Amino acid sequence: MIDFDWSSLGRVAPKRLMEPRLLLHHAGQLAAAPGASLLPPSPDDSHPNLGWDEERQALAGRPIESAGSVRAALRPRDLSLLVLDGAGKILEAIALPGRTLTDALQDLQSAIERAGEGSIEAALALPGYELPHHPVVDGAPFPVASEMQEAWSELAGWFAGGHAVLSRLRSREPGASEVRCWPHHFDIATLIVRATGEDGSPTQTVGAGLSPGDDSYGEPYWYVSPWPYPGSGELPPLEGGGHWHREGFTAAILPASRLIEASDRAGAIESYFASAIAASARIQGDQAAPA
Repeated sequence: MIDFDWSSLGRVAPKRLMEPRLLLHHAGQLAAAPGASLLPPSPDDSHPNLGWDEERQALAGRPIESAGSVRAALRPRDLSLLVLDGAGKILEAIALPGRTLTDALQDLQSAIERAGEGSIEAALALPGYELPHHPVVDGAPFPVASEMQEAWSELAGWFAGGHAVLSRLRSREPGASEVRCWPHHFDIATLIVRATGEDGSPTQTVGAGLSPGDDSYGEPYWYVSPWPYPGSGELPPLEGGGHWHREGFTAAILPASRLIEASDRAGAIESYFASAIAASARIQGDQAAPA
């Protein structure tokens, strides 16, 4: 059984989460800014990514050693930027409602400098990913919290559930990476490496994650995606309400609306992941078999 209260989800219909999700996506770039600006670039672009901090219910960046190991974090439920010390203590909280992206970035830089007791070596800048447009990019302030707080809290629950499921998956899947939220697409995910080439680079992987929603699905959804993508033939059946998506990418998908309709949500998510991981293994076994 997954250690998460699935009955806590569904208070806000999944289809009503897209505008709040888009605001969180842009706010998440602020939490990623210290990693993007102050950490050495990683070959896989992981230096600005975020991890779910269960105690603070926030998406937190990597420690900035040059500033006393402080981390920036986004707390979705009230759209606040947090500055955490090396032990995870909240040093400052910056409420984003009413602030612009520019103002918030300046406030975050000042807070990190106070936490590190000195100036930092570079000005903070947003990671620079191409995101779906929103008026906050043009200088509009984030809306007041009362307008969307219930939806932001709901999205926080999906991230928490995603972290719980994927952490359990990682614990039983050799080759699975740490569970992180990637600021570009804003999904929380792990990558399972199934096979590597002679140079050590992955040749078969399975990406498993939770997206809070995107152009493909206007609601949060789970995905399990084998790579290389399979051909156009029939794919193995899925359980727990999952289905195969093949337009633009191939993945086993479980939409949030389907999950919350299940009488046993924990059982549905377990069945979905078990069948999707098994299906991916079968696909990759077929790919590796001699013609």
